[in-house]
Amino acid sequence: MYLHTHYFMNLRRPASRLEIVTIVLDALAVFFMLIFGVGYVIAIPMRSGEPWMLGVTGLLLLFAAMPCTLIAQFQGRRREWLRCSGFPVQGQVVRVTRHPSVSYGNQRHPWTVLCEYHYEGQTYTVRSTFLWDKPEKQTARVYLDQQRPAQAWVDPRSLEH
Repeated sequence: MYLHTHYFMNLRRPASRLEIVTIVLDALAVFFMLIFGVGYVIAIPMRSGEPWMLGVTGLLLLFAAMPCTLIAQFQGRRREWLRCSGFPVQGQVVRVTRHPSVSYGNQRHPWTVLCEYHYEGQTYTVRSTFLWDKPEKQTARVYLDQQRPAQAWVDPRSLEH
């Protein structure tokens, strides 16, 4: 359950702008490829251009989505690795930011939090992934990589009441 929602992209609640871009590019690529396929089964009159242009557009969108998908999956794997193997520390919420320019489906304007945490005498900050529910707490559980303490992940469940 939890593994699925963070290891792979969650279509209901994307974790970042990159995941939203990936979902949109993939959907557009599928749409153009379907229209291309239908255009050859039943002759769709086109005002200018040829039906194969729809297929080429779909392929170009698919190729544009590939690096976004790979990067988003890498980030999801990293978050999951930190959740399972990271060293938990207590973080203090420094700033809560609402993103009014971002919406996805019926999900509107996610939040992110900037957390400050201390490890071995050093102070670090980490920004959370998108939080689709308003964060309630002023402290958060942060999982960090002990080899590289600046690499960390904020557990979104720790910000709920």
